[in-house]
Amino acid sequence: ELPASVAMDETVHMVTHTAQMQGRLQRNYTMLYDEDLYAALWVAYPLCSVYTNKGVERTNKWAYNPVLGPELSPAPFDGYAGSYDRGHLLPSADRLCCYDANVQTFYSTNIVPQDAKHNQNAWESLEGMIRNIANKSDTTYVVTGVMIKNPIGYTTDSTKDEFGQRRNESELKTLPVPSHFFKAVLRYSKASTLGQWNAAGFYYTHESQPQQQLISIDKLEELTGIDFFVNLASVVGEDMAANIESSTPSTSIWK
Repeated sequence: ELPASVAMDETVHMVTHTAQMQGRLQRNYTMLYDEDLYAALWVAYPLCSVYTNKGVERTNKWAYNPVLGPELSPAPFDGYAGSYDRGHLLPSADRLCCYDANVQTFYSTNIVPQDAKHNQNAWESLEGMIRNIANKSDTTYVVTGVMIKNPIGYTTDSTKDEFGQRRNESELKTLPVPSHFFKAVLRYSKASTLGQWNAAGFYYTHESQPQQQLISIDKLEELTGIDFFVNLASVVGEDMAANIESSTPSTSIWK
């Protein structure tokens, strides 16, 4: 599910987190992180019932990213200035299979400032719908991200660190607020009568009542500048991959 590699400078990092799942070490998710923006531009991860079947409760183990550390990670531990939620890119509910995998969803680099109504209504509904589809499929590949180069505003991170201790004002980070949220989703279900491979793009304005677009992957690529699912052609062939990515999503699958 990883998007195409991009030319990265020393301020943009590709970071992968692995976790113990079913007795072995597996990749949990990969993100493209911009340290100047203190934000992941996208987070890519597989999704199926293996990951969502409830083996643990939501951990709420908010923490700095151990790879990037406190200097490069935001600190949303006591919330943001203003009325923003701590919005997950990889949802906690998508990783209830085991403790390690869920803990990693609470790394602060997987979190962005998100309008509370946006997070708790339209976006939460979208997350639940994709989770339900993934649970009925063999595998679903998801890329969740934000458009943040032209933010709709700014906020600051928490006045407390991950241990609840007061941070100095000079330590607070100014964070851009995303203008849009998006998901690129590729579903594989060998038993489906509607085709084994189906894809959809979701593009939401960042508002309390967002404008919601259900679009092809090609259209989402135009809007985001990201080349999604670049390995699909090696599995199904160039022509079929092009057809999957250009097709208007079927509302019978992606409602």
